[in-house]
Amino acid sequence: MEFKDQLSVEEQKKITLDILIDFAKFCDEHGIRYFLAYGTLIGAVRHKGYIPWDDDIDLQMPREDYNRLIEIYNKERNTPYYELVAPHDKKSRHSFVKIIDTRTVKIEPGIDYSEGYLGIDIDIFPIDGMPGDDGEFDAWVAKLKKTYRSHVYCVIDSKKNIKRRLAVPILRILSGGKEKVLNKADKMHALYPYGECEYVGTMESSFNSPKNRVKKEYFDGYTMVQFEGYEFKAPSGYHEILTNIFGDYMTPPADQTTHHTNKTYWIDKGEN
Repeated sequence: MEFKDQLSVEEQKKITLDILIDFAKFCDEHGIRYFLAYGTLIGAVRHKGYIPWDDDIDLQMPREDYNRLIEIYNKERNTPYYELVAPHDKKSRHSFVKIIDTRTVKIEPGIDYSEGYLGIDIDIFPIDGMPGDDGEFDAWVAKLKKTYRSHVYCVIDSKKNIKRRLAVPILRILSGGKEKVLNKADKMHALYPYGECEYVGTMESSFNSPKNRVKKEYFDGYTMVQFEGYEFKAPSGYHEILTNIFGDYMTPPADQTTHHTNKTYWIDKGEN
């Protein structure tokens, strides 16, 4: 399928920001906790908006709120052309929630879109409880990351090259399929309930760093931070969280180029 009306980076960032504004309002109206996260949080603290060479938005929320969001968002959403795509949904290509703008298409390199295209989005990651003992944590993370690597085999484009054409179908069979992989990961997360753990964090894909594990008290409250002229919630312990993950997050890196090579298009502009 071919698409026209390719979006510029600035247009994409405007659409993504609009999703965030609407999403934050929805969460506040329904008593759902959320926090800016990762590069989005760094952007808010360091630049009061997007990191200049970045174009996506990441959020986190405790697992209880994450599950409730999945349950109610599409039933009670404020904006009809925004849609929550949950990991277990057939067309989902990711192991975490996305809120997409269905008027758009976002094509990520190497992804199998045979179940349908997704739109420009914001990423939402669950915050789960984690083992406090270092040895137990390391073993749990290693097993969990292996599980999520199996998820990658279930969603990548096997036709990209000869190596994938030969290996991916076999790896998919060995994994048992996307649903089985996600069910296995869900059971591993359930071993450590958020409310019962001293340490928490996000470990919802094969790309998450073990440095995500932080003290739960850092998420006990929130503070408002500026982002592109609006105020959103950041965890009260954002400095400790960002320092644990990134080190000196206030000093911009030498490499100031985006690592995303996504292509985005309008399907139906409607009223923007």
